[in-house]
Amino acid sequence: MAGTVARRDTPYGERFTLFAEVLWIGLLVAAGSLLLVTWPAAMAAGCAAVRRCVPDGPSPGTARRFAADWRAALPGGAVVGSVGLAALAFLGADLRLAAAAGDLPLFWLLALAIAGAAGAVVVYQVRMASAWSSTSRWARPGRDPRGSAMLAGAVLVSAVCVWQLTILAPLVAGVLALAAVAVDRHFRGAGNCANHSATAPASPTGPPTAHTRKRPREGTRHA
Repeated sequence: MAGTVARRDTPYGERFTLFAEVLWIGLLVAAGSLLLVTWPAAMAAGCAAVRRCVPDGPSPGTARRFAADWRAALPGGAVVGSVGLAALAFLGADLRLAAAAGDLPLFWLLALAIAGAAGAVVVYQVRMASAWSSTSRWARPGRDPRGSAMLAGAVLVSAVCVWQLTILAPLVAGVLALAAVAVDRHFRGAGNCANHSATAPASPTGPPTAHTRKRPREGTRHA
C-alpha cells in the first residue's frame, strides 16, 4: 500500500510518471542502438524494462537493469540485427535502382510495396524483441496477424514522427517498446483464454445418463 501511495503522490499523477519512465527507456534504447546491429538487443532490453515498469510503477536501477538485459540479449540480437539490416539494405538498393531507371511504369506501386516489406521486417524484429527474455532467448514470434497489424500502425506513426522531427527518435523508441509489450501481452492473454476454453469441461446439457437417473431413486429408497 505504501508503494502505491508513493507512486501516485506526484505532481501530475501516476500516468505522467509512467510516461516519463517510458521516455527514459527510449533514451536507453537509442543509446543501445548506436551500433545499428545492436538495435534488436536494445529493443529487447527496453521491452523488458517496460514490462517491469507497467505492473508496479517505475523501479530504481532502470539503467543498470537495462544494461544487464542488453548484454544478455546481445549475442542473438546482433545476429537478428545483422539479418534485418541486410534485408533493409537490399530493399533500399532495389528502390534506388528503380528510381534511377527513369520513368518506370507504376513506380509508386513498387515504392509502396518496398516500403511495406521494410515495415514488415521492422515489425517482425520488434515482435521478436518483445518476446525475448533471459529464459526464452531469441525465437520466432507466434502467429498474431491482428497484433502485428496494430504494431505496424505504431511503427508507421513512429516513422512519421521521426521523419517530421528527427530529434524525437530517442523518445519514440520508448513508446514503441511500450506498444510492443502491450501487443505481446494481448496475444499471450488471448492464447491463455483460448487454452482455458479448450480444456474447460463441457456443461452437462446432453441427455441424463443411467447413473444420473439412478440417483433420485436411491435417494427415495433411503428416505
